Amino acid sequence: MRTHVLNDRYRLDEPIGEGGMAVVYRGYDLLLGRPVAIKVLRGQFAADASFLRRFEREAQAAARLSHPNIVSVYDVGRDGAIHYIVMEFVPGKTLKQLILERAPIPLDDTIRIVRQVAAALDYAHQHGLVHRDIKPQNILVDERGFVKVTDFGIAKGISDVSLTEAGFGMGTVHYVSPEQARGEPATPASDIYSLGVVIYEMLTGRLPFEADSPIGLAMKHVHEPPPPPRQFAPSLPPAVEAIVLRALAKDPRQRFPTAGTLAHALAHWQHAALPATAPGRATSSRPVNTRHRGRASSPVRPANRPADIGCATWLLGSAILAGIVALVVLAFQLVDLRALTGSGDRPAPTPTSVAIVPSPTTEPNPTPTLAPSPTVAATPTPEPTPNLTPTPELARIPDLVNSTLRQAQAAAATGNFQLAIEEIYDNIVPAGTIVRQDPPAGQLAEKGSTIRVWVSKGPEWITLIGLAGRPYTEVLQQLQGLPVTVEKVEEGSRTVPEGYVIRTEPAEQVRNGGTVTVYVSIGDRVKVPDLYGKPYQQAAVELQRAGLVVRTVTPQSCEQIRQHIANFDCDQFPDGGVVSASLQWNSWVPRGSPIDIAYYEKQQ
Repeated sequence: MRTHVLNDRYRLDEPIGEGGMAVVYRGYDLLLGRPVAIKVLRGQFAADASFLRRFEREAQAAARLSHPNIVSVYDVGRDGAIHYIVMEFVPGKTLKQLILERAPIPLDDTIRIVRQVAAALDYAHQHGLVHRDIKPQNILVDERGFVKVTDFGIAKGISDVSLTEAGFGMGTVHYVSPEQARGEPATPASDIYSLGVVIYEMLTGRLPFEADSPIGLAMKHVHEPPPPPRQFAPSLPPAVEAIVLRALAKDPRQRFPTAGTLAHALAHWQHAALPATAPGRATSSRPVNTRHRGRASSPVRPANRPADIGCATWLLGSAILAGIVALVVLAFQLVDLRALTGSGDRPAPTPTSVAIVPSPTTEPNPTPTLAPSPTVAATPTPEPTPNLTPTPELARIPDLVNSTLRQAQAAAATGNFQLAIEEIYDNIVPAGTIVRQDPPAGQLAEKGSTIRVWVSKGPEWITLIGLAGRPYTEVLQQLQGLPVTVEKVEEGSRTVPEGYVIRTEPAEQVRNGGTVTVYVSIGDRVKVPDLYGKPYQQAAVELQRAGLVVRTVTPQSCEQIRQHIANFDCDQFPDGGVVSASLQWNSWVPRGSPIDIAYYEKQQ
């Protein structure tokens, strides 16, 4: 393939992966001098304007994720009809390659990988981003066993395409959640289901469902229970099998609440409480014999102990238990009888008491008539005190999440609610937008009560992605929309055209409210170094090194210098020091410009 360079900056080398949506190339950033991975969209998606808008929006959101287990997105760009994403290059293999080479993967290795994937998912979910396409092909493992998840927010979910759409591969449908297969939006629980399929494949070396078409495969996710993993990996602990099957529950509410809790359960499977049944089938792989042949099968018992002893013990215990129950019943009947006849030291019950009346078989006497107590007759029933506290007026809590603060205040005012506002950093939600609220939306609460809301201050750390090599006017417009201070510094460059950004400081991230220094090219120009007072021999060398041509070096006496610098101190100024130049110090001039310098020569 002919070497292709995108926007005169990103060189495309050999392809290292491909899917239904894009081809991924190993590449090289010629400006920053580093290897990168470049994802180039296929033509049918590049021609879809609505898809491109969503693609660019979600790629930019993914670029704002900063987590050690998530592949960094460096740049999103376009070169003619080619749309591409520049990402961190991770040397190593995909988890799919490792599964094909090594599966079943040992449980300890599986746990190490799953914990890192779960950490990435939890971080993204907390910032409102669902992956929607978790599969081993999107999980990278380097030589040290360090895991990075790619395609956050970029992968196209089931809810966005038809299962029969051209280019939509089986690779995604093998890991799709039931709700996505039904055409419903993906949620964090969908990612947990897909991770459960990945774990299943790692531990067994096979997928839970297979079919001849994406439709048939999706329907199996919706309707069929997965085969127990121990059917294919008998040495797998039952507790681990139960954890995997819970992650694969059809109902999202029955799965683990977060990816982190799934990873924690897997890492501590020895202490997990094994449920009687996993979703859809028994946890034990041993069949249960329900057929009676002559007499019921006996349970396992210690050797050298006849079954008759166990049976006799059971009969004796049953007889003792029945006797105890009879005594308890008799005792209650005696107590009730004494209460009814007024015998004993306790006073007769008042008419408002309820007594258990013995049946005629246990008490031959007729039911006695209770005489009213004098004290009861003399004490009238008190009238209920009227409740003077008015019933509070209730209203339903409005949904304030993703609203601006002004919109939230207006919505709260309709229910006469008060807002308690707290500002927090958030890497995804734009500044000034409500991140979360308490109480949640839809709950009934007393009018005038307080709703606590958390308002985004924007990201604590702002990622500076793809600024180098772009026009300064565009970069300035982008940075002015962020909570940072911009400082411009002009600098000559032989490679970056005039008016384009050479680099920024800091290069990759800046704290919210910090300062970004943008170095802007003024073309192939050099800066005249300030060499006043330096020995002229040293000055000539530095000027040549700066890209200037030193033409003449002239000595001057004290009198000659004072004609131009009246207060020149001939006694203190160093002999041989540079006093002037034909070009202004610290000015930018074309490379190769001639320069003349003069130095002070003391008279002997």
